[in-house]
Amino acid sequence: MHPLLLSGSPILDVDATLLVYVAVFFVLFFVLRALVFRPMMALFDAREAAIDGAKREARDLEKRAEQKLLAFEDEMAKVRTEVGIEREKMKAEARRTEQRLLEKVRKETDGMLADATESMNAEGARMRGEIAASTPGLAKSIAEKLLGRGVAS
Repeated sequence: MHPLLLSGSPILDVDATLLVYVAVFFVLFFVLRALVFRPMMALFDAREAAIDGAKREARDLEKRAEQKLLAFEDEMAKVRTEVGIEREKMKAEARRTEQRLLEKVRKETDGMLADATESMNAEGARMRGEIAASTPGLAKSIAEKLLGRGVAS
């Protein structure tokens, strides 16, 4: 056995000092609880409340951002549709303008071609008339040169 146990004296002496120790313990407990533990717990609670508030605010901001993104995407889809419709209108108008211009140029070209054909026909007729008028004189001149003497007409 242990030598202290054999000595016969008790391990724990219960006397007035034990009551002083217990009293000091409770006084320190209540003083520390009031001055240290409660302010620390309040600080921890405030920190946790701030963290929870920040998390809640972050979730709210995230939800609003998602809603704004969806609204933006919807608006972009509408704008794309409107732009597509407007582009098709502009293409159709360009095709109509092109057709009008082509028709106008075709008419002008046909008119110019008709005028040129008419002018060429008139010039050809005039030239044929001149050739027909000058043919007898030219034939006489050629015959005189070939024969080397004058030819009667």
